[in-house]
Amino acid sequence: MKPGLLVVLLWPALTGAWEEEQALAFILAYHPVVTAQRAVATAYPPPTWTRRVMEHTSVFVRAASGASSTVSESGDTTTSAPLTVGIQVNIPLASPREQREYAQQALAEATRIDEIRSRALTALAKLRELEAERAAVRERLHFHRSKADWLQERIQKGYEGDVEKLWDTAQKQNAEAAAVQRLDGLIAAQRRQVAHYAGAQWEPLLKYLADQGRLPE
Repeated sequence: MKPGLLVVLLWPALTGAWEEEQALAFILAYHPVVTAQRAVATAYPPPTWTRRVMEHTSVFVRAASGASSTVSESGDTTTSAPLTVGIQVNIPLASPREQREYAQQALAEATRIDEIRSRALTALAKLRELEAERAAVRERLHFHRSKADWLQERIQKGYEGDVEKLWDTAQKQNAEAAAVQRLDGLIAAQRRQVAHYAGAQWEPLLKYLADQGRLPE
């Protein structure tokens, strides 16, 4: 066997250069369901201290003790009572309904994110599996091609007994080449499926998964 054949066998099974975490973060940033739920959740922000005080605060006016009387030159008596003006805060400060609505929306957002994350991770794992399988098939294809070249050289040198081996190698080479084509189609379809998890931003993700560009910041 040629020394070159051993080198082919030791090649690592290269897969895509994309990273799961980057792809997943991009998906969660642009998935239509997640973004819609996030928009709903932001409509129910947690009540701030100022807002709570304003909602449960009122101005009160009441008569204070220490009324006084005055007598005019005509003899009429006038009694006056000083007024006290202040701020009254009613307890409780927080609205249970408000807290409940915020908690419900926050829970809904977390649930949606968890669902999409799980689906996206499954799709990404399938893509990685297909790419790894194609890398292995390509490695075998390179091996059979190198072996076929080696057998042809031997036949040209007079080793007629290698003709049948060359035929078998050619058959295996054709089978592996067909497998590569089949996997190319499956990978392209899987990439598109994953890319559409990013909604309107599917094209940058598709290029990233195909190692044709970087994801936008």
